[in-house]
This record gives sequence, C-alpha cells and structure tokens, in this order.
Amino acid sequence: MCGISGAISLASSTGPSVDAVAHLTDRLAHRGPDGTGTWRAPSGRAVLGHRRLSVIDLALGQQPMVSEDGSCGLVFNGEIYNYLELRKELEAAGERFRTASDTEVLLRLLLREGEACLDRLLGMFVFCFWDDRTGRALLARDRMGKKPLFHVQHGGILWFASSLSALKDSVPGAWPVNPQAVDDYLTLGYIPAPSTIYQSAGKLEAGTITTVSGGAMQVRRFWDPRPGPMFGGTYAEACDALEALAKDAVRLRLRSDVPLGVFLSGGIDSSLVTALAAKESAQPIRTFSIQFDHAAFDESAHAAAVAAHTGTIHETFTVHAEVLELIPSLAWHYGEPFADSSAIPTWILSQHTRQRVTVALGGDGGDEAFLGYKWYATAASLERLARWCPPALAAALGSALTPVAALPGAGRLARALTMLGTAPAGRRFAAQRSFINAHESRTLLGPALQQVRRNRTQSTEGMLTELYEHVQGTPTQRMRYVDLRTYLADCLLPKVDVASMAHGLEARAPLLDHRVVNFGLSLPDEYLVDAGGGKRILRDVLARHVPRQHFERPKQGFSLPLAPWFRTTLRPRAQAMLDDGPLMDGGWINPAGLRAIIDEHVRGGRDHSQRLYSLLMLDAWLRA
Repeated sequence: MCGISGAISLASSTGPSVDAVAHLTDRLAHRGPDGTGTWRAPSGRAVLGHRRLSVIDLALGQQPMVSEDGSCGLVFNGEIYNYLELRKELEAAGERFRTASDTEVLLRLLLREGEACLDRLLGMFVFCFWDDRTGRALLARDRMGKKPLFHVQHGGILWFASSLSALKDSVPGAWPVNPQAVDDYLTLGYIPAPSTIYQSAGKLEAGTITTVSGGAMQVRRFWDPRPGPMFGGTYAEACDALEALAKDAVRLRLRSDVPLGVFLSGGIDSSLVTALAAKESAQPIRTFSIQFDHAAFDESAHAAAVAAHTGTIHETFTVHAEVLELIPSLAWHYGEPFADSSAIPTWILSQHTRQRVTVALGGDGGDEAFLGYKWYATAASLERLARWCPPALAAALGSALTPVAALPGAGRLARALTMLGTAPAGRRFAAQRSFINAHESRTLLGPALQQVRRNRTQSTEGMLTELYEHVQGTPTQRMRYVDLRTYLADCLLPKVDVASMAHGLEARAPLLDHRVVNFGLSLPDEYLVDAGGGKRILRDVLARHVPRQHFERPKQGFSLPLAPWFRTTLRPRAQAMLDDGPLMDGGWINPAGLRAIIDEHVRGGRDHSQRLYSLLMLDAWLRA
C-alpha cells in the first residue's frame, strides 16, 4: 500500500524532470512513510515515483521495480491478494524471483502477458507500467475503484499521482475550477470519474486501463459489474456458496507481514468480516469502533457485543462535534469537495487504529452487492405506486405541494410525488439519488450554476439514467449497477482510502472481492429481501456465527449526527456562509435560497443536513 506518481512524455522532444517527480512523490509521504524512490527510463521519456507503506516483504519490496534488463519499470499502489498462487504458476513456467513481494509478481505478469493479466488479479490496485522498448505506458485502476489515480497534462507531459492535491501543488500551469463538476458535486455529494473539480485534470475510472502511446491516451474497460446469469440453486445452497466465497475473501486479506485488525461498526457487514477473520486468523484479531455523543447515532454497544462474542481485542474511540475542526485538513487530502460526512469518523477511526496496527479490514460492499440501502426499498415502493398513480398526476400533486413544502412532512411528500411523476424507472432512480432536484436548484443555486445547468448537454441525473439503461436485468440489478459504477467507486471507496492513507493505514474490503460482488448480483430478489429488509442472505450467513440479537436492527453505520448539530453547534457556521466568502462571491449559491433551507432545518420543517454539509464542505474547499 503506497502512493505512486510519475510523468510521461507525450512528445518525443520533451523529457520529464526527475527532480520534479521527486518533489511530487514527496507530497505523497503520508501515503507511504516507510520509503521513497524514483526511476528514470533509459530513453528519458518516463520518470516513475513511489512512496512505500511496507506490508508485504518488508526488506525487498521497494519500488519503482524494474525489469532485469532495465527497460521496464512499475509503480504499484495496492495489494494482489492471490499473489502467492500466481507466483507458483509463474515459477512452474520458469520464472525466478528476486523478492517475496506481490509487486514483483505483478511486474512479471505484465512482462509476460501485458494487460491481459488483469483478469487474473484478486486485489486492489492502481499502477503505471512503462515499457521503454515500445514507448508505451499502461495505467490501470482496480475493478471496484479501491485505489485512486489522478492525471493532468502540462507542457507535453502527462503527470499522474495518487493525490489530486499533491498533483496540483507540484504541476504548474492554470488549474481553473470546472463548473460542471461543482454541479455534479452539489447533486451527488461527490464528483464522479473521469471528472475532477479542475477542468484540466481527470481521474481514472474504476475497472479501466489507459494506454499512453504516441502522444495519445486510450481508455478501455477491462471489467464491468453488469449482471450475469441468475443463480439457479436453492436458498440454502446460495447461503453455503456465499459463506465459502466470503471465507476465502477474508482468508486472502489476512495475508500480511505487519499487525492487522478490523473496523467493526456493529452492523451486518463488518460483523461478518470480524467473525470470519476471528475464525480464519491464527492470531487474536483486534477490532476498532467509534462512539458518538448522540445516542441515536451510537452503535458502539452493538459493536462491543459482537467483539465479545467473537473473542476479539476491542477498542472504541469517541467522536465529538469538535472534530469538525478537521474540515480544512479534509479539504486538502480529498483534493476536491467531498460531502460524505462519515469521512470524519472514518478519519478519526483510522488515526487511532494506525497507532495499533498497519492494516485494517472493513465491511464495505455489502450494501451494493446485497441490496442493503434504504433507497432500493424506496425505489421498489415508487415502482408499485407508479402502477396506479399516473406520472402526470403525481407530478401535478408534487408541484401543488411545493409552495407549502415548509410545512411539516409536506416537503418529503412533495419530493416523493415529484420522483413518482418522473418516468421511466431509470429517471426516477436518478432523481432519488440526487440531493437537489430541478425545483430546488432554481431556488438554491446562484446565477453561475444556473447557467451551467442550462448549457450542459447531459445533466448529472441524465448520466445516472444512462447507466441504468446501459444494462439488462431486473430493476434491483440495474440500481446496484449504477451505484457500483458511481457511488461506490467515486464516493465510498475514496472516503476510506483518503481517510486511512492520511495516517499510513491500509484498508481492505473482503466483501468487495469481485467474486463476492458478482455472486450478489446473480441472486434473485427473494434471496436478498424479506420482511426484515435487505441483505437477507448476508444476515442469515452472519447468524451462523453471531446471535441475531447483536445485529438485527435498522442500519446506521459511522454517520455523524448532523441534523441536531446544524440546529446547535453548526448553526453559526451555516449562517456564516451567508455573510461573505466564495459561495456568494463566485455566484455559486443564491443567499435567499440558502437562508431558507437553514431556517427550515432549524425549525424542524425538513432535514437539510446533507445539503448544508455539502455547502459547508464546498465553502471550505473554495477557501482552501
């Protein structure tokens, strides 16, 4: 687990500077505190940089790693969990290894098979492989998007790095803000790939490989989470198959030459990972959790009960409202506006966990693969309602309620009717996944963003709708496909990666093993949903290891108590955005619209905490 960087000449007359890449690499020191290195290709056309967090082969796994003839170099961030099995295959084919690292396994696979080897990898990764013999580079991001990679072109050179802020701090030239990305951010709470907040910079999409050759960049998708054939076995057989897959995914992710633990929220996913890790590990497992000073948001007692049952060494860390002082640090580390508030408790959890271990497993992935989010149930309800309530009638009722949306409950009903009035199903789901609908945008967004929305060829909601319609399958399969391609890859996984790597902690996600995800997408809905809600099969597999009373309850996770905080502690901060600063000066936000949602939230008419937090983070990023 590391940070990578580099520069590739797009014009034969231009060679990147080793010193410039070394400076960029130094800006990634937090991602790799254990070592640093650079390599210049013999032709001078490429320079690769690396910061190392030592996890596998502590003595010999340094990077950049170079082929024996010195013509090819590799920088790699991540873990190849099945590297031992792949190494045995390569040794049987005549390869002889100099190290015990997964990096050398990847290098030799790339030398032998090229990009075709990606289909054989179980793991998380971004890498750049430069072949000086052909003047060709390969840059790839893993299937789910666990690891990030950003890039920008300047002076005939393609620069790349694991951190957008490090890239901006190191590469000169203009870095204008991308207004469409601001619109995407306010709609979704994050900026989906391949865009970034800057017009000139991009980020690799999950599951893609980029070829750089002859001054051109070509992108292709090597993996897509589209649904395959439906599972044909019984429910009992499905439970057995899932348990076997999850056990193997956990077993592989317990491979480490450094201390290891588990993030335990007390929910279904992290409890399953904890239970399996405790049984698979030869050493006692350490678990770590967060508690909040608001009881309604605190699951620490449930986490402690799971830890006691599974026999782990458990610790709990407390989050108070004062942690919001971290916002300027978050703004730099994320590099662009980012509105998932659980990044803050994840940051605190990672900071404390790193003092005990170097690697932590987590429960990410269960909701997307196994139908766990509440919005999937809401979408199903809207689908049923649409059968007897014509969209035109629902839209008219929603418009009629909008002027009185400030009344208790009226705002939520108006929004539900507006979504119901949106057809077809893909557009309804896109509207459901958006924080700001068309009516709200007219009152909240300022003239700059109003102009952006008028000029866009495709709206953010249109992009989500297109993804929904891109695949065949059931509505639940299509919804999960959209979330895997967008929300998971560009919100949830960057949240964990940045918060953990800011403290030199490696985070692993067994339930995001692509074999587990593919299996979840293949299951019929009745295997995933019952009277107790979503993730039926995960709950039943977990019940084989942990008593149901420890996890059968509404989903919570590491969510901050933003709603009460914006009525008390955070209220002055929200109101300060109205007084001065970049949100108003840049024409991004309409002050009257912002004042209205603050007032409505404070008096309890409607919960605007997510919108207010999004604006707070945008304001902090623009100031930074």
